[in-house]
Amino acid sequence: MKRPKVILNVFSSIDGKITTAPNHNVSEWTKYGIDGEAHDLTYRLYDQLDCDGLVSGSETLMVYGGHWIELEQPIYEPKKSKAYIVFDGRGRINWQQTEGLIVVTREDVPKEYIDQLEKKGITYITSGTGEHIDLTLALQKLYEMGFRTLGISGGGGINGAFLRNGLIDEISIVFAPVVVGGKLTPALFDCDELHSVHDITKLELKQVKQFDSGSIWMHYKVQSED
Repeated sequence: MKRPKVILNVFSSIDGKITTAPNHNVSEWTKYGIDGEAHDLTYRLYDQLDCDGLVSGSETLMVYGGHWIELEQPIYEPKKSKAYIVFDGRGRINWQQTEGLIVVTREDVPKEYIDQLEKKGITYITSGTGEHIDLTLALQKLYEMGFRTLGISGGGGINGAFLRNGLIDEISIVFAPVVVGGKLTPALFDCDELHSVHDITKLELKQVKQFDSGSIWMHYKVQSED
């Protein structure tokens, strides 16, 4: 199976939380100057990691839209990325910004959603039917479109789905100098529980870098099951 390399490239608190609380936009950490520049550093890493496409889930965009944060200084915009790829299996987003957008959805998503994409000239691919997108098939189709390295910076749901399907090749995390806590606060991976220690995803450390801002970058390779 030919598919792009998938690199999870995110920033989080030291305890793995990716926002302040449910339905909060993590950009508020940046706005109030407490993220140790982790937000901007993460986006610069997309280029260092040679990501030619950026991936997110629809839930992340809906939270950002519902809790909009205006930043005084814009976050770095990756230069090597050719597209912003959003997985929206339930067809929930009414798209306003369409430049450089590719939408991945289900084959049996409501027709009204497909009509919206076509009317607005949005590039899309369909993959799988039922409750969830077929992630493996979607990656195969993205490979056929020319993508070779995808950087995922999604919420815990899409991150967890890629993890449980064995589709993450590397993990790049910038830990901001904050601790959040919380029982319901979204974390790096929100997915089904494991039942055996043998199912844990094992990692090999590639590099570590500490920044003057207090953030720490840790870059891992996911060990194969061979």
